[in-house]
Amino acid sequence: MYFTILDHYPDRNMENRWNAFLAQAFMPTHYTTPDFFVDRFVGAGDRFAILVTDDDKHIAAVLTGINKGKTIESGLAVRPQTVFRKGVDVAQTAKALAAALKNKAGKSTELITFYSWSKIDEIEKMDFNCKTSGNDDLIIMLDLSSGADNIFKDFSQTRRNDIRKAIKQDLLEIKDLETAEELGQLYAIHLKWNAQKGIEPDKFEDFKVASEQKEYRKVIIAKFEGKVIAGSYYRFCKGGVIEYAANNSLSEYQKLRPNDLIGWRSIEWACSRGFSHYSMGGSHLFLRRFGGYEVATNRYQHDRTFLRTHQKKEAVRDMFVKTYLSIPVETRKKIKRLAGKT
Repeated sequence: MYFTILDHYPDRNMENRWNAFLAQAFMPTHYTTPDFFVDRFVGAGDRFAILVTDDDKHIAAVLTGINKGKTIESGLAVRPQTVFRKGVDVAQTAKALAAALKNKAGKSTELITFYSWSKIDEIEKMDFNCKTSGNDDLIIMLDLSSGADNIFKDFSQTRRNDIRKAIKQDLLEIKDLETAEELGQLYAIHLKWNAQKGIEPDKFEDFKVASEQKEYRKVIIAKFEGKVIAGSYYRFCKGGVIEYAANNSLSEYQKLRPNDLIGWRSIEWACSRGFSHYSMGGSHLFLRRFGGYEVATNRYQHDRTFLRTHQKKEAVRDMFVKTYLSIPVETRKKIKRLAGKT
């Protein structure tokens, strides 16, 4: 196995090889495509990609990430950015990935982190600590091979009823974002939504560019009486995974169930376009009502500090969380109330 580390968009030859690999990969997502280098929402830091090739010069795995100096980070628990070719020797390929990550690390790098859809036991022998995700880091996944009708049958009864009611009422128009006016209305909702949650909104220019990237993004909106009242955002890799990335909506129209209906139309669209899986990007109740199954990803970390400082700090945090969760719910509520008064 050999590896190549890129810090820029690949040339045409490598781009073609990379895209050919994605067509044969298991669970490829948008952030494992070459477009990772030009996407506006990747985050701060120096972007890089590791491409592992076999003896036949075929790409066996791809990992994308960000070098932040003291840390190297690839993906999130709900969004792995490591993908392997189907049928490849995962053990040998993962060792090459681990070696490449260590090669990428500079003298000041303290911690290397990446995530994988599946557990890779062999990589732990290269001093990478494994932790399987749980609780809030679980993902609800839909296998789209069964078709939209069968997927709908797996929705919760409440979700099916709400969608049928919304369709019967015929008050909402569900469509792709198309016009500048629709974009402006949706961005206003985005600003309001983020202000309510105390989150920094995306810049309008980034918002606009993302809405125009039809090759790997999709925005579906709901309109009521000609006015945009909700919108959901999706990332995807053709033939691979489509990911539910975010939603913005007006609370005063929630009784019309715009987000439920948008979700259903996005699933219908994904099935019609041949995607393999639909990732909900999380596991809270609204997402669980779309059926599917839980996926726990795996985090791998290489702590390069002398005394494994990062691992020890996390162990302490985990102990406190475990202790807190073992306390009766009513006692936890009292603790929260007291903490709010301090």
